[in-house]
Amino acid sequence: MKVVSTNCKKCPEYMNKKCNGDAENCMCKRCPRNLAECLITKYCRETESILAGDV
Repeated sequence: MKVVSTNCKKCPEYMNKKCNGDAENCMCKRCPRNLAECLITKYCRETESILAGDV
């Protein structure tokens, strides 16, 4: 069963059709926060750390 979480819908990979939402190990499915906001600010609110490099 395919489940596209709220984070998947905001993910640049999903929006650019590079991901179809099927990856089981994707950060989007495990992260309880707004992943799109973290990608923009380069800061993870869940771990309270700076995101380095490409995500």
